[in-house]
Amino acid sequence: MCGRHDDAYGVSAEFYDILHRAAYQRHAAALAAPAAEAVVGIVELGAGTGLVTEVLARASSVPVHAVEPATAMRSVLLSRLAAADRSVADRVTVHACPAQGIAYDLEGQADLAVCLRVIACLSPPERPAVWRALAAWLVPDGLLFLDRPPGQVPDCPRRRLLGEARVGSDTYAGWLTECPDGERIRYAYSYRVHRQGRVVRRAEETFHVWPMTSGALETELADAGFRLEGTASPEADVLRATRLASRTRSLPRGPGRGAGRRKL
Repeated sequence: MCGRHDDAYGVSAEFYDILHRAAYQRHAAALAAPAAEAVVGIVELGAGTGLVTEVLARASSVPVHAVEPATAMRSVLLSRLAAADRSVADRVTVHACPAQGIAYDLEGQADLAVCLRVIACLSPPERPAVWRALAAWLVPDGLLFLDRPPGQVPDCPRRRLLGEARVGSDTYAGWLTECPDGERIRYAYSYRVHRQGRVVRRAEETFHVWPMTSGALETELADAGFRLEGTASPEADVLRATRLASRTRSLPRGPGRGAGRRKL
């Protein structure tokens, strides 16, 4: 999901692992092999609750930088790392800043970058700074993996079930409604907790995303110094791009604002 402030995901974080795990497992399966080949480091922008972070760390032997500015999501991520083996936890550094806030600190610290469910959450004016940060973090010929943003605004609202999960005597369920909202898409998440056939709790949270055509994505990546190489995993719709040898302009050394959001 995506949000503008540190208090974003205050509703969705509770339901994230039990209802979104299957989608993240597909992403993680596509990223385990590239993580195992990393020799410099790994940066994950929008680490969320750590569903992919843990796989990246277990598959690799290099430092892993998990960037997650949302407090609610980061709390679950840190709890996951606290329960992990020391061989994993000792190599994962969690960054509570948006991308620009640590852009200079991580310059050249990775040969693999992962950016899942983040780009669509950024408005067009915000995206270039995030592409530059990702490019700066990667060494030349480093790899970037990202998911494909939605291509267009839907013509009418569309609702789908996210999933259901049983915990004790309760059944947790979630739905996503995608609604056209000008040039954006409004994502309305609705959660229900059922016990013995009745609803005992309801929760809702809304985010906005910006659609992006494949051509626009390829152009923005190229402007930041990446070559889009196509789909690395058709099942998970994970795209692969290579950081070209020519470096883009250096990033400012001071703290930044804005990006590093997420997760739909």
